[in-house]
Amino acid sequence: MSLHLRAHSTTIRPHCKEVTIISETWTLDDIATPSLLINLDVVEANLTRMADSLRSRHIALRPHVKTHKSVDLARLQRALGADGITVATIGEAEVFVAAGFDDLFLALPLWTTPRVAAKLDRLSKLAKLRIGVDSLRGAQALATQLRAPAELEIMIEIDSGQHRTGTQPDQAGELAAGCQSLGLRVVGVFTHGGHSYAGADAVKRAAADEMAALEIASSSLHAHGVEAKVLSAGSSPTVDNLGGTVTEARPGTYIFNDRQQVALGAATPDQLAAVVATRVISTAVPGQFVIDAGSKALTAERSALLDGFGAIIELDGAIVTRLSEHHGVVTYQGTPPQEGTLLHVIPNHICTVVNLYDHFEVSRSGQTSDSITIDARGHLT
Repeated sequence: MSLHLRAHSTTIRPHCKEVTIISETWTLDDIATPSLLINLDVVEANLTRMADSLRSRHIALRPHVKTHKSVDLARLQRALGADGITVATIGEAEVFVAAGFDDLFLALPLWTTPRVAAKLDRLSKLAKLRIGVDSLRGAQALATQLRAPAELEIMIEIDSGQHRTGTQPDQAGELAAGCQSLGLRVVGVFTHGGHSYAGADAVKRAAADEMAALEIASSSLHAHGVEAKVLSAGSSPTVDNLGGTVTEARPGTYIFNDRQQVALGAATPDQLAAVVATRVISTAVPGQFVIDAGSKALTAERSALLDGFGAIIELDGAIVTRLSEHHGVVTYQGTPPQEGTLLHVIPNHICTVVNLYDHFEVSRSGQTSDSITIDARGHLT
């Protein structure tokens, strides 16, 4: 399924409904290309909307900072209502702890080597740190390598339908009891409804799966004498559908949104806060033109929901159809824009795009602002 956006100066018209998009802030003639450009007004609106929505449902917001990897943006999330942060790697945790963040959840199972254990021991002395576990063997490696295993908080990961990681919900209690017997301190369970990315019709079902799995897992823990204080769920597509006994949500992409989120119905075009600025560099081949944003600016990631690698705002959502490292080919049957024309591409998946850049170019209220460093870029271990 393609995402068709019609852009005319300051509006995008999806399905004939006009939605304002502040394109003036994305028309910066002197910007270096390719660049990753964010609209801070839209970022703040996205952050406030999410925090207010979850607060009204009595659900804590623990955003996943792997999307933006920026200390400044995480501080903004905290100022606008976040209750802690979620990270994907120890390297990310080190960056954010060094910047003063003291409540982190490393939301995936780790295999603990002596090197990993030394890092976790050091981090646990500086911040409240939660770690995901989904197997007894993983728990044993963690407990035997750490100097002070009780300093960490353990979250049992359960599979709610994505079938990537996580134990079965009804087996969570047995695993939690095993962790406790090893001297690990279990505080709750978590899941990720990643199967929501199958399509717009899968989003509500995935959220329901998350909630049901967490309830089953909580009961399983209780049956084994372990209290699940934290029931953590959420992705940017499913977070608006969470409720019930869920105590915490971990959306990430919502800060910027992307082409995929719009296709899933999780965001509207006016909530898109990040684009890749690019210029036309060749019109030599008939039926196409070439931009200077290739796979090293947009990533080569495809989506089953979308055609191509990104949509161009100024050209009615024209699709980037082919990538080389530094070339993006746009199949285009009309008169191509002239060489040097500045264009803006909505990425398919913003999280992977961010990791390609050292900083964000920033606009606010129609004016350029200072750049923001992507502090944890490349911290993959």
